[in-house]
Amino acid sequence: MNLNLNLFKIFSFTIFLLCSVNAGAKLFPKNFHSEYQLFQKNNVLGKVVVDFSLKNKNYEIKAITNAKGIMKLLGDREVISKGILNLYGFSPKKFEIKNKKIPKKNILVMFNYKDKIIELKYKQETKKILLKNKHFDLLTYLYQFNFESLSKEKYIFEVVDGKKSRTYIYNKVRNDFIKTHSGKFEADVYEGEIKGKSNSKHYLWILREPYRIPLKIEVVTDVGIKIEQVLLKTNLLPAE
Repeated sequence: MNLNLNLFKIFSFTIFLLCSVNAGAKLFPKNFHSEYQLFQKNNVLGKVVVDFSLKNKNYEIKAITNAKGIMKLLGDREVISKGILNLYGFSPKKFEIKNKKIPKKNILVMFNYKDKIIELKYKQETKKILLKNKHFDLLTYLYQFNFESLSKEKYIFEVVDGKKSRTYIYNKVRNDFIKTHSGKFEADVYEGEIKGKSNSKHYLWILREPYRIPLKIEVVTDVGIKIEQVLLKTNLLPAE
């Protein structure tokens, strides 16, 4: 399989480990800053910086990946999502992937709720996708864990993850404890897959409380390389 395609899969799983809040426990924060480290075994592949802001019901999320090692083939990227946040979760309006190395590969996605259409623009072409109920982008779907019941064993999300919209399915497999710079925390571990896509199995460690924060993610590529992303720090949790 093409190396760039494999790296794009890695990228699409690793830049979107974003912090979020359990709506039943606390009010969603008006802003936060989080940082994650990317690893392949003991080799550092880069860093992901996430900034979130909320004004009235309008949110903006920016995720910037600074690549190292083999990830440099993809280059640094900036991903932006803007939309509305309400009691039911996130409703994205605009989603962008900016490729700083190859700008012609930039992706722009617009969510049209009136006409129930998603317009995806890539390389001068526009593709229309049916907008489904609770449809997310790759920056917001992890947040939706915070607006779902903690007792659920299975989650299904419709996600625009680049040039396509796919169905992401997660099943809870166990509880685990993850040590971070902010301390040791209990997490729910979910096994995930993308419907209809081979070799898409991956794992998420989602903090149980006080915030439903992704603490760790693990994905094995088609060529057998395991990539991990681990939370470095966030202002949503007290420092140890």
